Amino acid sequence: MSQKVRDIEQESPGDFSAIHPFVKGELYRRSFQETGDTESSCWSCGIVMGLIDDVPDCKTLLDSIVAEAEDVIRKRMPKVVSKL
Repeated sequence: MSQKVRDIEQESPGDFSAIHPFVKGELYRRSFQETGDTESSCWSCGIVMGLIDDVPDCKTLLDSIVAEAEDVIRKRMPKVVSKL
């Protein structure tokens, strides 16, 4: 869908009405909430996408978050940790 939108933009630069049927939020919502079809809509994203290095499974992600939090607490709040 993104490629289709890009092609339309090249044919009709600056004409949002030409791409609106393909980028409207309803298609995005339907993809995520109903069909799971990753090809039927354009997805919004920001520059933060450039910071993603991997896509871990949930357990790995949560273990990493917990480990990082524990590290921050130990380094920045040692008095709190020593009281526990």
